[in-house]
Amino acid sequence: MLVIAGTIPIDGMPLTQGPYIYQKDKVTIGDYVLEGKYVTLGTAAMASAASVTCQALGIDRPHLVTYGDTGMGDGTVKILEYLAAEVANMKPDVLTLHYLLPTKEPFIKLVEAVDAVQPRPFFIADAGALLNAKAIGLAKKFDLFTPDPGELSFIADAEAPHPAYVQHFIFEVDDKEIPKLSAQAYANGDAPKYLLIKAAVDHVVVDGKVVGEIKEPLVPALEAIGGTGDTITGVVSAFISSGMDPQEACLKAAQVNRYMGELAQPTPATQISELIPHIPEAVRKVMST
Repeated sequence: MLVIAGTIPIDGMPLTQGPYIYQKDKVTIGDYVLEGKYVTLGTAAMASAASVTCQALGIDRPHLVTYGDTGMGDGTVKILEYLAAEVANMKPDVLTLHYLLPTKEPFIKLVEAVDAVQPRPFFIADAGALLNAKAIGLAKKFDLFTPDPGELSFIADAEAPHPAYVQHFIFEVDDKEIPKLSAQAYANGDAPKYLLIKAAVDHVVVDGKVVGEIKEPLVPALEAIGGTGDTITGVVSAFISSGMDPQEACLKAAQVNRYMGELAQPTPATQISELIPHIPEAVRKVMST
């Protein structure tokens, strides 16, 4: 079972968990329903991408653990405490952490709880969870990070306590620097075995070495659309949960994200909600090649 955890910025939403079912204008989390703009808000965008990918692959839909957190941090703590107590009972094969605010002790307790589960789930971090894991020295406890170039700059900087203080100016990161920064992150012990770096040219890195670059199809408008980094993490989580080798899953997830864009033919004004419905066809296209 794929378990996804992260906050959604909805004031008053309680701790909510259950199978995640996506429809274009509505999602269901257990008995809780989100509609309209909330369908692709925060962690919901990643969970929606994972849900349609799981459906296309013919595997169980993801299980989402979420909480409404508008920036106070209470939702992050609730999610981490719940998972630390329940992960052994849930027995996920993949656990993906997404939008979480910085916190130390609850995060450490969850990582310890995951380590104790047998068999141990494949552990993925994106967004706030990725940054938090690096900041408190727990990157090696994960199996896969899915950073963008700015997040990669942070994990490659051993001295930076926060993304705002990286020595490398993040807006100057180009495709030629991604291998160097990836190698530096591994050398510092601040990266897991696998990295899927989401950029104009996507990079898959294993043990510090670039094993794949994904350039096609080239859809420049995707770079300007918020949420496309979330979708690629949702897709790779579903692929790994299906039993696919992690390296292959990273390569194929990057291709799916690009075909999603090609099928949608977006402009920079396109919303992520308009792209997600194209993921099943993109998955079928990638899996048939």
